[in-house]
Amino acid sequence: MGRIIAVMRVTIHEIARRAGVSPSTVSRALNGKGRMRPETRERILRIARELNYRPNAHARGLATKKTHCVGVGISERHMPVKRSFYNVILSSLESTLASYGYHLVFSVLHNEEIPRCISEGRVDGFIILGTDVQRSLVRTLVKRVPILLVDNHLPGVDAIAVDNTGGAYFAVEHLISHGHRRIAFMVETMGDPNFEERFLGYRKALEDHGISFDERLVVEGRRERGFVRIAVRKFLEIKPLPTAIFAANDYTAAGAISLLREEGLRVPEDVAVVGFDDGEVAAYISPPLTTVFVPRGDMGRLAALRMVELLEGKEKRPRSIVLAPELVRRRSCGCRYVT
Repeated sequence: MGRIIAVMRVTIHEIARRAGVSPSTVSRALNGKGRMRPETRERILRIARELNYRPNAHARGLATKKTHCVGVGISERHMPVKRSFYNVILSSLESTLASYGYHLVFSVLHNEEIPRCISEGRVDGFIILGTDVQRSLVRTLVKRVPILLVDNHLPGVDAIAVDNTGGAYFAVEHLISHGHRRIAFMVETMGDPNFEERFLGYRKALEDHGISFDERLVVEGRRERGFVRIAVRKFLEIKPLPTAIFAANDYTAAGAISLLREEGLRVPEDVAVVGFDDGEVAAYISPPLTTVFVPRGDMGRLAALRMVELLEGKEKRPRSIVLAPELVRRRSCGCRYVT
């Protein structure tokens, strides 16, 4: 039979014994409260790290009336898979919150239902990923716990978002610099707020460069199975055929490249393609996709830091943080080099 090894939890009493101070002094140092000599605080924190000390969440919750848990919700349509857009944000979010002693409680959002972790009082705050959430639900939830939106924004609610309009502007302007003037906008659905903002960037870039907007070049696949194939079929019906496509996200762009090649068209020689997100697929499709990079890791990290501020009572006025995207040039647009 194998041995059963008992792992003892390190307590503040053990830290106090090694540091030569009282348990109450250790508690104040670990919680960043009270006055003490800086060298004493640093010695206590160093010993805690060496002993791999982890606070007892249950006991701490009883003392502070907090759960030290943060809920995170996402719609069924955006359920994350490995290396997906939201999985990167979740990973960064979880690791940053963990460094502050908070745990994530995951919840799938269903229409306007209040997540059980909120109704049962099991979380101190709640983070919502994506735009597939009813505004009325958000307005209900902000009355219960601190709410933070990620990859979305709503007046009066804390948010971490990306400059969709600016990123789209860069993408279309880059296509224009390659000599394109008939540039199609391909999108899954115009009903998504992020896609609407990217459409505005597309239109503004055309306008600023003296190119008339042609609504026939807006190709929408609708939110249904096979929407990329539907969109490409509509694109191929346009006469004369546009020389470039700006796709609202990488998934649409990658599907368009594949289907255009099935139709015997070359990318970028016949049709240049630019996407948005710089997801995992972008660098590995053929040809590699020129796209707009969204700093997903930074979005998760900043969301975690902002939630910690809200839970600790620091600057509770709603803030909207908008991150700047960057254009990543690869071969699908006609550039000869890869970044």
